[in-house]
Amino acid sequence: MATESDATPRRVSAPDVALRKRVRVADLALLGSVPAVLGLVFSLPAATRRSLAFDYASPTAPTAVVSAFVHFDPVHLATNVVLYGLLAATALALGVASGRRRRFYTVFLTFVLAFPGVLSYLNLAIPRSATTFGFSGVAMAFAGYLPLALADYLETRFGIGPATQLAPALFLSTLGLVSVLSVRSAFDLVGGRAALLALAAALGALRYALVVAEGAALRARCRTLLGTPGAAELTAVAVALVFAVPFVAFPASPGQGASVLNLYSHLLGYALGFLVPFVTVTTRRFVGES
Repeated sequence: MATESDATPRRVSAPDVALRKRVRVADLALLGSVPAVLGLVFSLPAATRRSLAFDYASPTAPTAVVSAFVHFDPVHLATNVVLYGLLAATALALGVASGRRRRFYTVFLTFVLAFPGVLSYLNLAIPRSATTFGFSGVAMAFAGYLPLALADYLETRFGIGPATQLAPALFLSTLGLVSVLSVRSAFDLVGGRAALLALAAALGALRYALVVAEGAALRARCRTLLGTPGAAELTAVAVALVFAVPFVAFPASPGQGASVLNLYSHLLGYALGFLVPFVTVTTRRFVGES
């Protein structure tokens, strides 16, 4: 994936131009394209939508791609739109603020155009008689990308990093949380307590990673962040989403009426959403420095 100035990270002076003034109409149109397509598909007759769902027993390439945009329940649709909107808008804001708008565009197109088919066919690794549909797996890819977008923002704007260390620390911290949440339904109340303990451990591990990476300079850089208009708010929103989304995507009771949340697809989307951009960025930087 192409990136913008990945080989030589730069630090943007603060205070910078107000973020709202740097967001373009094209950015908003790009973000709005997904809800528009999801709404258009939802307006199709139910029989047509059923024919577009991905059937594990008789998979086809067209349904592998299109099924991600299919929803039958307005609540399911609204949930995925809100989740996508929060994650994609935050990732875009971080990308614009850190000078990585081109990277976000590339990530967006990769997730929306390539990931639906990839996630569908990876689901065939678990043999079962069922159909899958919905945008949540792709939305979780944006959740997976958020640690890298946040780490890039902190490094380029405030020198907190490097992003190649902070991003994996964020991702691995939340991955441990996800692993607990994925199985907590089997432990009922104990699982809920384990999830809270996992969250505390994840935050502690992240704090330790920051202290080790930054040392005494971290406090001064954090003060700069807190003193920059809008920076603390954007960082707080991103951190909150990074650690809150797993609780939404991996609920204790995945069953919803006649349907069951595809936690496997959520996990795949989350992991690939981080790994694909991160490996691409680090490889590009390594090649650029060689």
